[in-house]
Amino acid sequence: MSRLSFRPRPLDIHKKLPIVKSIKDFEDDEAPASTRNSQLLRAVPEVENEVPQTPSKKLAAEIPTPQFVVVDTYERDYSCTFSQPTSYLRARGARAEIGEFVEYDLDNEDEDWLFEFNEERKILTPEMFESLLFKLEVLDHKARERAGLITPTLGSPIPVQLRHDTAIEFLALQAQGFKYPVIQSVFEYWKEKSQRVLALQPKLGHSTTNTVL
Repeated sequence: MSRLSFRPRPLDIHKKLPIVKSIKDFEDDEAPASTRNSQLLRAVPEVENEVPQTPSKKLAAEIPTPQFVVVDTYERDYSCTFSQPTSYLRARGARAEIGEFVEYDLDNEDEDWLFEFNEERKILTPEMFESLLFKLEVLDHKARERAGLITPTLGSPIPVQLRHDTAIEFLALQAQGFKYPVIQSVFEYWKEKSQRVLALQPKLGHSTTNTVL
């Protein structure tokens, strides 16, 4: 279809617009705009006397309308259980306070240590081990926040700020039923592993030109 050019001119509000009622109005795409408008105006009375024809198969297919059935018993079968609360909805943050929320998955090293620890007798379950390690991570993070050591240096071990007596006392309250040697072993394993972990996010200076980092 040829692209018509429009020039700015005042609009005639009293001029009637041509009404397109047939696809034949678009057959002559190369005709000038004035000729096309005159043809459309002449075609209006002819369309009124035209006998309805069967639509051609070449026309675009109509958008299918999905079928539906009105279920009279829907309100009874699925009763509304939601009631609007009196306060705003609040989501719990990712780093929640110490509680039942655990965001820690055992890696291969953790599973190997747990397997050796439970070799003679199953003392510690994987779920409880994950919970204890997660609590230690959160407690140590809070200790580093208070000490102002949140951002470690690239390539250096992450400092462990959690005190031994604080961790043992807290874990003893959280993991009731476990003896002191079990809690002591978990803390020593976590501390030794944490001191070997290096910072994964590089800290670049203003004069760094290495494009690989």
